[in-house]
Amino acid sequence: MDKIKIGILGASRGMDFSNRILKNYEYACLTAVCESYDVLREKTDIFLKENGFEAKCYENYDEFLDSGIDAVIIANFANEHFEYAIRALEKGIHVYSEVQPVQTIAEACALCDAVEKSGCVYAYGENYCYSDSVMALRQFCEDGTVGEIVCMEGTFINDCSAKWHLLTRGIRDHWRNYVPSTFYCTHSIGPLFFATGRRAIRVNGLEIPRMDYMAEKGARSGSAGMEVMELDNGGIARSLNGNLRHPYEASFRLIGSNGSLKGDSGCLQVLKRNGDFTYDIQKIPLTYKKYKYRPTGEEKFVANGDYTAFGYFIGSILGDEEGKKYSIDIYSALDMALPGLLAYRSIVDGGKPYEVPDLRDMGVRDKYRNDHYSTDPRTVEEFRLPTTKNGNPDVDDDIYTSIQRHFAEVNLKPGMN
Repeated sequence: MDKIKIGILGASRGMDFSNRILKNYEYACLTAVCESYDVLREKTDIFLKENGFEAKCYENYDEFLDSGIDAVIIANFANEHFEYAIRALEKGIHVYSEVQPVQTIAEACALCDAVEKSGCVYAYGENYCYSDSVMALRQFCEDGTVGEIVCMEGTFINDCSAKWHLLTRGIRDHWRNYVPSTFYCTHSIGPLFFATGRRAIRVNGLEIPRMDYMAEKGARSGSAGMEVMELDNGGIARSLNGNLRHPYEASFRLIGSNGSLKGDSGCLQVLKRNGDFTYDIQKIPLTYKKYKYRPTGEEKFVANGDYTAFGYFIGSILGDEEGKKYSIDIYSALDMALPGLLAYRSIVDGGKPYEVPDLRDMGVRDKYRNDHYSTDPRTVEEFRLPTTKNGNPDVDDDIYTSIQRHFAEVNLKPGMN
């Protein structure tokens, strides 16, 4: 069988992914990279040769798409995946999109249209859904171990302030400096919905103000956000995500009609009612089940969700039923992402609840085709939202100049993100 030819858009995150996932992979190979930043593009050429990849690095995206690739990994700026995904789909190229799929609901509608028209595989690379603990959560939900899930909690805390210069390079309008506090929500919402098969039908948003430690880095958004959701089965869920002064945390709890499930330090904790008012607590060590098309990686990465997520994408392309079952399609991706976009609308509107549309329905989709609301500075004024609930903070250019100097001192390498 010929290997599936993979192209990567974005050498920062993309080269790290390729070196871990695509090196010596039985079913796919890297043949092209697209990177617009000239300094990084030159270093990527060297990186590819030194690491044994027979791949060419392109500056122009159209030339990259026409290079003969079968599938593309979209790993550019997180709020710009939409356009590049559509351009690939229009050329019959399968798409694996890193977070986030879109930054507006109008983009979400157009992306659904493009996926359906293309007949190609679209997979969302929400790798937190494929950790060993979340895969185990899903299995217990499918088995009905604790009954119907009626309450869910997801948390993703990652204080990136110390590496903000690496992430934003001192660019005033880098996406991380202005996206809503609830934008980067699928690391906390995604695993909840992936495990249970549920989706939100209504959402309210809450925001933590812009903290000093982020303001001094040039960030213009609230430092963390919360999505409080009503689910399609009448249950409730809450998601917390952002740059908080707290150790890194990605945790999930599911409460059902007869018990609860919670990830806990390398094992899954199951609390199940035993017939009276007490609960049996069972701790189950996690073992990692390797999927047929999963890439083989170093032992320290065996539980890394990227391996399994990408394997299911490849399996889907090859028509494997398990791949199709566990790969996150466009509709499920939007179920994970849209609550964050709409929670921010709720924040700006003083906590007003917003309905979360199910874009599987073309009639529903048609109602949102002109919904372009965004905090992106490029958005037309009619649809432009403030970057915090209290408006748009002023940031002196000297802050960005200082961060640019700090970034210039870094020995930039492909794979840094």
